[in-house]
Amino acid sequence: MDIAKYIGLYLLKNQSCYIHGLGSIEMRRKPASYDGRNLVPGVSEVVVVPVNTVDDSLSNFIATNEQISISKAGTALKDYVAVALADIQAGKEVLIPAIGSFFEVNGKLQFATAPQLLLAPPPIPAEKSLPRRTANTAGMAQQGGYAEQPQHAPAYTAPAPTPQPMPQQAPAYPPYPEEEKKGGMNWGRVILFVLILLALIAGVVYVAKNILKVGVNTPTPVQQPMTVPAPADTISQQVAPVVDTAGSAIDSTETMSVEPMPVAPAAQPAVKGPASNFKVIINTYDERARAEKRLSRLKSYGHKVELIAEDSSMFFILIPVSTYRADSARVVDSLRRTYNPDGVSVY
Repeated sequence: MDIAKYIGLYLLKNQSCYIHGLGSIEMRRKPASYDGRNLVPGVSEVVVVPVNTVDDSLSNFIATNEQISISKAGTALKDYVAVALADIQAGKEVLIPAIGSFFEVNGKLQFATAPQLLLAPPPIPAEKSLPRRTANTAGMAQQGGYAEQPQHAPAYTAPAPTPQPMPQQAPAYPPYPEEEKKGGMNWGRVILFVLILLALIAGVVYVAKNILKVGVNTPTPVQQPMTVPAPADTISQQVAPVVDTAGSAIDSTETMSVEPMPVAPAAQPAVKGPASNFKVIINTYDERARAEKRLSRLKSYGHKVELIAEDSSMFFILIPVSTYRADSARVVDSLRRTYNPDGVSVY
């Protein structure tokens, strides 16, 4: 593991690097300067600075790039510092590639910047307050400056300008489509708005279809049978006292039963017999989680269902039914079509 390489990379990335045991180094940019005649470009240099904070950022950087743990990276860095300190105390320089090297002077740690960082272009000659060249004062350029013409020299007369041919006008091309004047219609925004509107309409249609589907699948609640009193077989009527031919009256407290007069029956619903209450198994599961999921979904639709565990591996979803015995088969068939086409059974 090349620890010196990672020290250089970390310094170039963050401009500052703390090395536990060696100290902290910083890369500083020396600005450009002016020495009176030349512009001297700026250079970069690396210096040793007092330690402000102690952190493990370098160990984290090494661990991330080497794909190892931070503890292993810290151990490798500690071993490198131990070897580097031994070399520095022996009078050797510890090289950081492309950055410079550590060395010791009078027991104090120093850093020598690599020549690559100190490399700079040559200075640019520059002088302050140069005279402005005009038609009357312009002279011949000489090495080291400009020579002024004597004041008694005749004024320079510029030659008459040569007539230049008129440039041909470039053909006018229509503007590009995107070069529209301000205030014009932005077709891109119009298309985007239309697409968003179509997406919203599709979402509304999808939701409406799902709601209608749920409404269709919801079974019609079974109506409770209406109890109708059975008509009496005979009608007891009290009759007036009957007088025989002898004139003796029969006791009026005696009653007699006579056959009722044929009366047209009123329109009444047909009686199909007494009501029957039972439960129908609409689903059977071998896992309780699946059964409870089906139960909660049916209850969310408003159905009155219940869960019964037959044993540890058999769970029934039941729905109570109250109807006439004559309509039991029709109701069970309706429940089969609504809840489970594979078949339902009476519990």
